[in-house]
Amino acid sequence: MTPDNTETIRFSSDYPKLWGQKTAKLIHVTTIQREQMHADLIEYDTKNKRGEYYPLPNATYLQLIFLGDKGIPFCTIRRKTAAKHLYYLNQVGINLKIVVEGTK
Repeated sequence: MTPDNTETIRFSSDYPKLWGQKTAKLIHVTTIQREQMHADLIEYDTKNKRGEYYPLPNATYLQLIFLGDKGIPFCTIRRKTAAKHLYYLNQVGINLKIVVEGTK
């Protein structure tokens, strides 16, 4: 949460997929295995604006699908735990503030 008690979604870097959006509504949560991910999805999801990739080792993940404040949809992939799965399922329909680490 932010100081104003707004729920957040955090990103380790700035990603092109975000398009500078500041908030986004979580619209869907699904489970996906790393070995089921298409190479294009991995490229889209893990490549930041500096051309660096976030590593996705073989594991079970949650794919979170959002509609941003500019009307641009995007997704992000997060490692699945039972607690995260429940948390994100409870956030469906909620607007979350997008926080990119290292930026204000």
